[in-house]
Amino acid sequence: MEENKRNEKLDSFTKKYVKEIEVNKTTLNFTASVMDKIIFENSKEVVFQPKPLLSKKVWFAISVAVIVLILVPFQSSEKSFLTFSKLNMSFFNKVQLADFLEVNTLSNTLFYAIFFFGLMVIAQIIFLKRHFDKSYFQ
Repeated sequence: MEENKRNEKLDSFTKKYVKEIEVNKTTLNFTASVMDKIIFENSKEVVFQPKPLLSKKVWFAISVAVIVLILVPFQSSEKSFLTFSKLNMSFFNKVQLADFLEVNTLSNTLFYAIFFFGLMVIAQIIFLKRHFDKSYFQ
């Protein structure tokens, strides 16, 4: 009983309070102004612009350095500023890789399975990279 009386009082108070609230009316061009703001927000330049970690100048310097490091030791002049001692490669004679390859042979099926598995992994990497590039930078 008491709960019903409380609910009735609360209901009457709510009705009275709602009647006293003024209704806000929108202007005639409210929808048009909202759409204009949305179009304006979408037309702004992208805030995040991806930049490469290494610029073209740095890649050029790295490639020049690699080429120099490869070509400098093979200079034909007797005097060079980089001298490398000759490496003793005689330990390769002790390793018997030919016997290992003769004993352990791969079947054609296993070879093709490994080959196509590698191709599929590379294809997935390329596909996923393109997918994530499209989704992050649009």
